[in-house]
Amino acid sequence: MSRINWPPSLIEDIARSRCIFFLGAGVSAGAKTLDPVPKRPKTWDNFLTSINDSFITDPSDKGFIARLIEEKRFLLALQCINNLIDSGTYQHIIAEEFSNPDYQPSQVHELISEIDPKIIITTNFDKIYEKAVPVQAITKVIYDNPSNFSDAIKSNKRVLVYAHGYIDNIGTIVFTKGQYFRAKRDYPEFYSILQALFMTNTILFIGYGLNDPDINLLLENVYIRTSSTKSHYNVTLEGVHPSIEKDWKSSYNIDTLEYGPTHDDLTQELEVLKASVETYKSAHGIGKI
Repeated sequence: MSRINWPPSLIEDIARSRCIFFLGAGVSAGAKTLDPVPKRPKTWDNFLTSINDSFITDPSDKGFIARLIEEKRFLLALQCINNLIDSGTYQHIIAEEFSNPDYQPSQVHELISEIDPKIIITTNFDKIYEKAVPVQAITKVIYDNPSNFSDAIKSNKRVLVYAHGYIDNIGTIVFTKGQYFRAKRDYPEFYSILQALFMTNTILFIGYGLNDPDINLLLENVYIRTSSTKSHYNVTLEGVHPSIEKDWKSSYNIDTLEYGPTHDDLTQELEVLKASVETYKSAHGIGKI
């Protein structure tokens, strides 16, 4: 039985291509390889802990990074790791985790593709979602090519925006605290376009922890400038503390849509959303873009 009561205004916005889907690491987490013993992408803390255990040798450094991971200060933890290992080793680690395993799309990826949003933004840099959509039907945009971003959103194609870079070019990946700073400094046009999209569309966050400093600052700025009464939405596993939900609402104008009790229940919720969007489109004579 579905737990999420999908708001009618959200269903309408999706059906009329006024809603942008924002995919976080939780969406990729459901993917797996086709190996006899399938491999799944690591969570942030497991990924950082495995690097710390395998590549950091100084006990003092190892203990400091472990404390940062425990405090969920992931960007700073990875910055420390990046400072302590050579660049070749760092790139090898990223490729081994995010590029070399042939992760296959999960049912969640497939359902999002079938819901067919015009624009998807992701802070993931893997290729998993791409495998769930016909390659000719999407235009990929990476944050370091903002002119392509502007052209893509004016086109009839679906747009897949890699806000933190793309695994085929590890040098573009925004992963550490220093890389966040450089991306904002060097590509302000990208962030300006992103802000405009956030101001003029409903954003549906899926599998996203709302702990990205770039996106959070963007959401704050948009809310302050527009004072919009129309909410964005965050689809998240049950168990978020009411004080956190209140902070999301007061700081970012985000309403929480909880599912559960397990991550597997997200599939059923998206099936209901897909059916609701299709029903709305049929009732209002809305075809594909």
